[in-house]
Amino acid sequence: MILALGILVFAAGTAGLVLLVEPVPTWYYHLAWGSYILVADDLNRRLSGRSLLRDRPRRLGWLAVTSVAWWTLFEAINLRLGNWYYVMDPPSRAVRWTGISLAFATVLPGIVETLGVVENLGWLRSVRVAPLMWSRAKEASCLVLGVASFALPLAWPDLFFPLTWMSIVFLLEPWNRRNARRSFLRDLEAGEAGPFCRTLLAGLVCGLLWETWNFWARAKWIYTVPVFDELKLFEMPLLGFLGFPPFAIECVVLLRFLRAWSAGRSWTASPVIRLSAAVLGAAAVMRVFAGVDAVTVDSFYVPVRQLAVLPAPVRARLAEVGLGSPEKLRSALDDVEGRARLAAATGLGLEELERARERVALVLHQGLGADRALQLERVGIRRVADLAPWAPADLAAALRAQGPPLGDRFLERRAGVWIRAARRRSLSER
Repeated sequence: MILALGILVFAAGTAGLVLLVEPVPTWYYHLAWGSYILVADDLNRRLSGRSLLRDRPRRLGWLAVTSVAWWTLFEAINLRLGNWYYVMDPPSRAVRWTGISLAFATVLPGIVETLGVVENLGWLRSVRVAPLMWSRAKEASCLVLGVASFALPLAWPDLFFPLTWMSIVFLLEPWNRRNARRSFLRDLEAGEAGPFCRTLLAGLVCGLLWETWNFWARAKWIYTVPVFDELKLFEMPLLGFLGFPPFAIECVVLLRFLRAWSAGRSWTASPVIRLSAAVLGAAAVMRVFAGVDAVTVDSFYVPVRQLAVLPAPVRARLAEVGLGSPEKLRSALDDVEGRARLAAATGLGLEELERARERVALVLHQGLGADRALQLERVGIRRVADLAPWAPADLAAALRAQGPPLGDRFLERRAGVWIRAARRRSLSER
């Protein structure tokens, strides 16, 4: 039943995305990832007889809540790093923060369920290696490396940002070796790398799924990773996929630490302590969300009726004939015969429709959004092709000259994303 439900939700969500049925394009990532977790959980039940959803719903709920706090930590770090930003988010803060929370809540459950599938299928069951020789000196070096991996990206983000995805492993895994029920270090000391390799594989699988579904969603993230921004698969630079396997290791190390640490401290079961932790945690998460709104969210979704880059009479007529979203409008305007039919249906001229096509294409280009498109129009950029001749620093300076800009801190990087994509599009159309 759960397997069928997961497949049905994914199929319905994908059909809604293809047909541009509102509000599916905005929430496609949530629908896809949520349905995957259902499918993975049911596969684990069929393969092993164990299911988080059926047998341990409180554990699954705890994973979801912990996942929100866990990924919010990386959002806080990204306020300094600027390695990704969000586009086409819902304009309502309440809706946006709810969507962010739901997306973050799937990170740890997705890793755990995927790792379960890998283990239950028997992949990489045993990988024998030379036993690791552990020592106090190695433990001290590991802790120093953990502190450095956390601090260096904050001090010099452009140089050391990759270290972010392993810092927690270096800091917590030595403690896990001594105290947790399971430990990668103890496995390696016994000459067994199977658990480590399975977790790496689970991270890569999750990364591929995250990036696939993010690419097709309307509300999504876009990367501005220094140096590696040219060659991409979906929105992720190819080398960036190397970060997902160690991130999975980091997630598992964290979960083992939390379980072992809380088990040895009876006071953590106190209702007062738990309530206090929940209140303080929620306050910290909301504070980071406010920072994300100010720094990381770059554009909001605007329906055609409110699309200020189009003259009011034009957008009103287009919305009246059922073209309510920019994606639907672009699809209709990209077809030459469709434009002729649309001209007859709306009374708009073909030149007006061509200008509308160019404006809408700019709004949707790399999720620029309506406000960014208006900013660009003020510096003479009315089409995607107009972006290509610009240099990122010059465009960022021109936008800043207009007054208090959106997402100012990493504006030059984002301008680089828009310009490189425009140049690639120009080359593909030749």
